[in-house]
Amino acid sequence: MDKNHFSRKENRPPLKWIPIALILLFLAATGFGFLKSSFFLVDNIDILGLTTIKHDEIMAVANYTRNSNIFDVDLVTLTKRIEADPRIDKALIKRRFPSTLSVEVTERTKIAVMPYSGHYVFIDPQGFAVGITESYTEKDPPLITGIKPQQVLIGKKIEGNGLAFALLVTSILPPHIIKDISEINFKEDIGISVYMQCGTLVILGLGTRDEYLTRLDVFDSLFYKLDDDKKHASYIDVRFPKRPVIKGRK
Repeated sequence: MDKNHFSRKENRPPLKWIPIALILLFLAATGFGFLKSSFFLVDNIDILGLTTIKHDEIMAVANYTRNSNIFDVDLVTLTKRIEADPRIDKALIKRRFPSTLSVEVTERTKIAVMPYSGHYVFIDPQGFAVGITESYTEKDPPLITGIKPQQVLIGKKIEGNGLAFALLVTSILPPHIIKDISEINFKEDIGISVYMQCGTLVILGLGTRDEYLTRLDVFDSLFYKLDDDKKHASYIDVRFPKRPVIKGRK
């Protein structure tokens, strides 16, 4: 018998695998079609974490994804678009199947206000300019003065001598002291000074976080004890907390 006959017979694909391959191909095509169906079109966008920013402002940025297939939405691009807002620190976006995008926003915290070019700039703890206003009110964060930046751009970090010290002090001030503060000032030769609403000047100088915490503890005990005793100081220097200097009013 012809040897080529056996060779050709051995090289033929088993016919029993053809139906299985067709079934798998059909299932793959069906699955792909289902994933691309209207069942997975984005019809809901949940926005979480907002405190001061209006819901509609973020929705206006994210709304272009509506009616898009949820698998086709580029989460990286959408995240960058939302984080382009200077008031936003981070945005975390997740797909919630079958048709919802979850957008969790972390806003930048306004901890201080600084006068600049006839306006007032809101600053976050890292020194980023996060907003601007024409007037300063009692409801706004503490006012920082004495900083002279060359340029302030919303959404960018402010570079100014002394700003890091002023923001450090502002970030660790207890709420009961913040409400009594009129102004936080920086001077090259003194460092950080705090003006209280009652007129008392408090000298904190330059220091680390721990050093400022120690000085503020001393100031806290001195200032409010004087207040309880119906006495008022015009000047309290706690740069050397073990030997604070107090000057009474005339």
